[in-house]
Amino acid sequence: MRCWNCDKEIPDDAKACQYCEALTELAPSEEEMESVEEVLSMLDDESREAIEAALDGCESAEEFANRIMVGECPTCGSAEVGDCGDDPTIDNICLGRCFNCGQMWCLDCGELLEKEQTACAHEEICDRCDQNREDEPCEIFPADCPIIIEWLETR
Repeated sequence: MRCWNCDKEIPDDAKACQYCEALTELAPSEEEMESVEEVLSMLDDESREAIEAALDGCESAEEFANRIMVGECPTCGSAEVGDCGDDPTIDNICLGRCFNCGQMWCLDCGELLEKEQTACAHEEICDRCDQNREDEPCEIFPADCPIIIEWLETR
């Protein structure tokens, strides 16, 4: 059989892939695969081509997700990046980290973080903002928020 994550040939009775360590029991169901195909069929050619280009050369689903969701390091340009959601000392999926140079940055607004910083300062701005209420949270993405944009420009 083929690994659902890295597409390499593995034994039929394997519980995990020997190449990428993906558990075979976590393979997407037929229904999930059909849903993905349906979404892809709704995309315009340019968007579909961009996804295919991002997928090209990825050895695993995790690498593809990092390429799409995290991008390249804003400091050194490395593609060896990931989010900090699985880091027990940080546990913040909204922070990107470069495994090449060590730079961390906010995936919501792009702000580069200083060493030892584990949250972006824009979060404090959002917490104080009139648009962000408990009963109706703000729906403006930080990178599109005029207040955050102004804050970024003054830094």
